Amino acid sequence: MEVAYDPAMPRRRLIASSVLALALVGSAGCNGGDTPTDDVPATTTSTAAATTTSAPTTTTSAPTTTTAAEPGADSFDGATTPTSAPAPPALDAAALLTDVVVNGGDGVDRVTFTFDGGIPGYDVAYTDPPVRQDGSGAVVEVAGDAFLEIRFEPASGVDLGGTLEPTYLGPDRVQGDTLVVTEVVRTGDFEANLTWVAGLEAEVAFRVSTVADRGQVVIEFDAG
Repeated sequence: MEVAYDPAMPRRRLIASSVLALALVGSAGCNGGDTPTDDVPATTTSTAAATTTSAPTTTTSAPTTTTAAEPGADSFDGATTPTSAPAPPALDAAALLTDVVVNGGDGVDRVTFTFDGGIPGYDVAYTDPPVRQDGSGAVVEVAGDAFLEIRFEPASGVDLGGTLEPTYLGPDRVQGDTLVVTEVVRTGDFEANLTWVAGLEAEVAFRVSTVADRGQVVIEFDAG
């Protein structure tokens, strides 16, 4: 079948195409050309810097104080080493022995020599056995296991400058109520040298002191 040509058809097609294009443009304008996006708040991650503070370590050491103990009532300030002293210049003659006393108490044994005319010089020291007599060298028995020799000069138990009478009238062996001193024995009286030996239970510390106004020389022993 033959279709007749319509001269108005191309114009109608053009109009239809234009209308369709306008419709599409309008639709795009309504949408704004953008896809709606929800307002999502931005997530901010804040990492605080980790700060580690270490307190300084301080070590305080208390000062070390060393305090020497003070001597107690039962302490004994003595030694076992020899001790001596010269005669005072004022002594112009031999000191004359008049008494020897041995006693003890409060942890101390004492031997006291008393002189007339002043205090002589002395030498006091431990000696090895056997104990011997001055001059002759004869052995003198002294009780004990240790021996302290006590020598005085110038001194005597006899009045050498006058009558030659004895000034010491006591025994040659003297004992007392003591703990370490067994006895004190005279071992010599020759040419103004007077010697006694103290026998002891053991070699203990001793000390020597003098009492000028009494004319005494005191030997003390640690008996504590």
